[in-house]
Amino acid sequence: MKYLCTVLILIFLSVEGFAQIQFVERLEIETKPNEENFMIFPYKSGVLGFRVHGDRGLVLKRKFQYFLGSNNLEKKDLREVELPDYHDLIAYDFEGEFLYVLIGRTSIGKDRKIYRINLENSSLEKFDVSKTLQFDLQDFQVLDERAIMMGLLDGRPVVQVFDIEEESVFTLQGIYANDAKIIQLQKQPETGVFDVVMSRRDMYKNKLISVLTFDLDGQKLREVKIDKLDDPKFEILEAVLTEPSAYRQAMFGPFGLRKKDAFQGIYFANINEFGEYFNHYYTIEDFPNFYNYLPERARKRRNKSVERAIEREKSITIPNVLATREVMAFGDGYLIYNDYFSPSSSRYMYNRNFYPGSEAYFNQHQRMYPALGTGMTAGGMGRPINYQFKYMAAQFMFVDSQGKLLWENSLPLGNKITHSDQKFGQVSFDGRDLYFLYLDKADLVLSHVREGEVLMENEKFEIELINDKERIRDTPENSLSLTWWYDNYYLLTGTQKVRYQTESGREANRHVFFVTKIKVDNQQMQFAEDR
Repeated sequence: MKYLCTVLILIFLSVEGFAQIQFVERLEIETKPNEENFMIFPYKSGVLGFRVHGDRGLVLKRKFQYFLGSNNLEKKDLREVELPDYHDLIAYDFEGEFLYVLIGRTSIGKDRKIYRINLENSSLEKFDVSKTLQFDLQDFQVLDERAIMMGLLDGRPVVQVFDIEEESVFTLQGIYANDAKIIQLQKQPETGVFDVVMSRRDMYKNKLISVLTFDLDGQKLREVKIDKLDDPKFEILEAVLTEPSAYRQAMFGPFGLRKKDAFQGIYFANINEFGEYFNHYYTIEDFPNFYNYLPERARKRRNKSVERAIEREKSITIPNVLATREVMAFGDGYLIYNDYFSPSSSRYMYNRNFYPGSEAYFNQHQRMYPALGTGMTAGGMGRPINYQFKYMAAQFMFVDSQGKLLWENSLPLGNKITHSDQKFGQVSFDGRDLYFLYLDKADLVLSHVREGEVLMENEKFEIELINDKERIRDTPENSLSLTWWYDNYYLLTGTQKVRYQTESGREANRHVFFVTKIKVDNQQMQFAEDR
């Protein structure tokens, strides 16, 4: 009997650990219902939170409020900056110990200012931005005390560089053009340059992708033109450019049939220091696990259909939208996260509306305030069109720097319906273990993939408090936000009503904005042998 127990213990000890969520630390700020939430971003080893807050909901009087929190979410004092009447926050960025906020009446107009806030000593400087063009601002980044502002003027893209100290401005040449758009604006703090990724069509309606590198004086240092794919009937649909590493840059995104947005797969443009590029292509033939998000019978049916098309040498179109959300450089490879979703209308045109240059600072939050990309676009006569999006799968692929596909797999998203076409979940990856975490109403949903093998799929966890003597009375779903922080830690923010006991023993409630530090890891089962 003792021998049998020992064998069973050894068997249990050999069982693979299981992924688990831990609620580690929590920060709270008491608020009133219907007050604006704080936006939370990583800052050094801690966090920064800020918002624009109106007195009793008035538009006239607004304050910019901010606070710093440590790695274990200990909060410093809440600080305030008075804004001019009728002014609001338009955009923001970080550089060193400074927070730069662009304020004004609207995103279009000359009555704008840049506030430079020293987050270490709370000093404030103000700069006039009235010399810039009156364009529809799309992105705002600060590099070496220059504000790089990208927007639209009469439907055409324009980029201006504003010298904050000198309060002077110039416009980049070669950007303003018909039938052109800026896909990505990315600064490179280490080298003091920035990239502009553009797409346009030539006189023959062929789509061209250009990666333009500028210095802060507006000089074009390099231009990489990706003007054709190996097969002329295909074209690049969108692009995500990585930061340079070891004299190499990479660009990933979906490609498809010309002028039809019919998705064929994912391309990888490997760009060397001389501006030469080498393309790699990954289609449904390379993704045997692409339909793993489907139930077993439907999955087998789809896979057989793919096999028949391959045998007949037919080109296989991926239905719906395959959107590249994030590219993580790791060691000698890249992890690519794609969302697979279906829009409610065929009139919807896929257009990435976030700028990956922001990822290094605040995990793909928009630099524009409020966030862009709500699934609403202008219809005929300026009428807004509201779209819905059915999210079917999160697809992952890991490739080495030479383009070899090391593994790929898909996780089901349960056909969740949203009104936003932005990325669905948050990814933590260390080169071996991938954790995918997202919000489903007021629950956290976790999946775990190890070297391409799915170990856990869509396990739900309820939101918990740190103090086990308190209870959650209410958590508004639309207040919640989830971001990856660092390593395998995430930040969950939102508002809650919390029930607690006062010192006198009476029950009371408080309404709070909260920030919770969440750890996701692989917990090993522990067993003890009876002695």
